[in-house]
Amino acid sequence: MKRIVFNGALILTISGFICKILGAFYRIPLSNLLGVEGIGVYQMIFAFYSLAVVMCGGVVPTSMAITISKMRALQCGNVKRVFRKYFFISVSFGLLFLLLFLFLAPLISRLQGNPIATLGYRYIGFAVLFSSFIAPIRGLFQGYENMTPTAVSQTVEQLFKLVFGLLFIYLFRNQGIENIVAGAILGVVFSELFSFVYLLIRLKMFSRKITIFNNQNVNFTNNFGKIFIYVLIIPLITLVDSFLSVNLLKINFTSEMSTQLFGLQSGMVNSLINFPVIFSLALSTSLLPSLSYYNAKQNQEESRQKISDCLNFIWLFILPCILAFYVLAPTILSFAYSNLNEELFSISVKLLRFSSFQMLFVALLQITASVLQARSKISFLIFNLFICAVIKIALTVIFVSTEQFNIFGLALSNLVFYFLSGVWNLFFLMKIYKIKINFKKIIFPLIFILFTYLICGIVDNLNVNLFVKISLYSLSGIVLYIFPIIYFKLLNLEKIKNKK
Repeated sequence: MKRIVFNGALILTISGFICKILGAFYRIPLSNLLGVEGIGVYQMIFAFYSLAVVMCGGVVPTSMAITISKMRALQCGNVKRVFRKYFFISVSFGLLFLLLFLFLAPLISRLQGNPIATLGYRYIGFAVLFSSFIAPIRGLFQGYENMTPTAVSQTVEQLFKLVFGLLFIYLFRNQGIENIVAGAILGVVFSELFSFVYLLIRLKMFSRKITIFNNQNVNFTNNFGKIFIYVLIIPLITLVDSFLSVNLLKINFTSEMSTQLFGLQSGMVNSLINFPVIFSLALSTSLLPSLSYYNAKQNQEESRQKISDCLNFIWLFILPCILAFYVLAPTILSFAYSNLNEELFSISVKLLRFSSFQMLFVALLQITASVLQARSKISFLIFNLFICAVIKIALTVIFVSTEQFNIFGLALSNLVFYFLSGVWNLFFLMKIYKIKINFKKIIFPLIFILFTYLICGIVDNLNVNLFVKISLYSLSGIVLYIFPIIYFKLLNLEKIKNKK
């Protein structure tokens, strides 16, 4: 049997890329229709929604992938029984959050500083419920290293969010921001429903292939509980940001301007910088069951080689992405969000350039976290994220409340958080797997990208049209970055493949 991590990552990457394209087609008209304040409200709701999705189902695919991979490696346990247990846990949380959002929506929206989010919160509860149905089905397929159902369901989800979201926004367009935002949320509800229907069909087709090795009970509660705590931390941080940021910004700005600034950072800039990290997320998702399998087989050397190659690939991939976002920030923002006024556009360009460096550490955190989860080092991950979260929240309070930093304080605290947590994970990972640093593979790409940046700076000052500039930027990247990497053999995709 051949198990190819890179192929699974490629499937998820293609799906993620399609989803981001569909998301751009959705986000751009959404931003233009809602305005910056409406996007701020939308993001406030999504901060709580993300936390709810993690609590009711976000941990389930990860924990199931680890558990089922180990069961397959050791040839023991009843996969159907494990699936039923995870499904019960996930749906129980989904029902709990549905009731929470239905009855406490006014209180939550008031505490966040914007009561017009109330109706959106009531609708989003149904999206959480459908998401809780989806999570265990995705986890089952990922445990068998089949990433296609997850990939297709994500695409279905994004497609129907685009269709129904824009439809409801259009229908509610003359009924105020509260109803327009609620219309966009209804689109999310329908997207989760159709994604669940697709996965239910796939599950029915796959059910006969689910393995029953024996009736031995598999204890997953300790593993599940730790992963639950770990994956909860980042959504909790995002939720705390949604409560703190607008209220802290109100110290120096109006309520409307505060919501707009929060919308710029959390809704517009973050959605752009999350685009390049699709691959690192896909790679980490695909890497997790494979490493869990190898760890169960005690194949340390294969795991070490795979980790090194994946980290190397992410380093080579993210560097040009950072450069592209830094150089092309005005062009990207003028294309994506053409309705911004001059002041907000200037702020968003600076935010995007500063936040682009965050991509590297987000990708690093994703890969290292998957590796450490597969090695059952979840207690360390929890400790690491908790310490970094405390530092991040303290920085947010200190800097966002000052007029000089304002929303840039939030961008700064985000960068510090991902830097500390990602690098700390990396050092710990290198210690337990005895991975040595290959300075050639770190320094050479950095030199290549710096030379490319210098040439891009020269091109930027040329008096030529945008098409010519982008062509020259691309040519510079190919000649000064891609060709040297190939020439010095800094990347070998074949090594990422896993064969047994």
